[in-house]
Order: sequence, then C-alpha cells, then structure tokens
Amino acid sequence: MEVKASAKYLRISPRKLRMLTAGLRGMAVEQVLLKLGAYPQRGSELLRKVVLQAMANAKNNLKLSPEKLLIKTIEIGEGPMFKRIDRSHGARFDRGIIKKRTAHIFLTLAAKEERPVEVKRELKKGPKAEQIEKKKVVSKKVRSKSKAE
Repeated sequence: MEVKASAKYLRISPRKLRMLTAGLRGMAVEQVLLKLGAYPQRGSELLRKVVLQAMANAKNNLKLSPEKLLIKTIEIGEGPMFKRIDRSHGARFDRGIIKKRTAHIFLTLAAKEERPVEVKRELKKGPKAEQIEKKKVVSKKVRSKSKAE
C-alpha cells in the first residue's frame, strides 16, 4: 500500500529543502517527525506538515496505523520563480535579477511488510554429518591436550 501527499508552490528554495531530506528515506514516520522537530530550519516545519498530511491520508483513506508506515520516496521539485529587479543603488546601477524560488514536495509512504518467522531446519543425519561431528570432537581433544602440556 502506498500513500501520497504533496505541497506545491512553497516559498522556499528547493536546495534548502533537499538538505533536510538527505537521510529520511526508509525511516519510520515517527522517527522522521522527531528528527524534523529537532531541526532549526524553516523548511523542517513545511516537511513535517507534509508528513502529517500523508499520515492522515493513510489513517482515514486506507485504515493504516502510523506505526507501520515508512517513507518510501521524498522528492523536492522546483516550482516557478518570481523575478525581481535589484535597483538598490538607483536606476543607473542595475544589479540584475533576483530570483525568488519556489518548491514542490512530493512524499510517498509505504506500509512495513511483516516478515514471517523463519523456522530453523535440522540437518539430516547422514554418514557425512557424523564424520564432521567426529572430526570436531577429535580436534577439541587434541587442542585440550596441547594446552595441558
């Protein structure tokens, strides 16, 4: 099961958001919320809102519990730019265009797959298995004699 959430046209640089999402893939949702709560950057609150939105989508639409959710993908895309002219020193000294960047966040959550408990198989006792066990016993006896001397 996959759950998606997104936020578009956020007034923050995509580069700043990408720095925050570096180690979040594959983590449990609860750990991600704790980690984002500890970051001082403004973008962490925006990411946190998208994660909470995805959790609510999972709970209300698919009846999934938040404990079983992992972050599958988190992508930060570039949105449109507002362009402004910098005329801080008068019209003669036009310093260029200021690009006010925007970002899009696309988040996908996946449910943890519970692995079945592995059953240990017993080795079939055949002639080779008995020979191997005898060699182990003999080698232990040899070692203990050499240590005693």
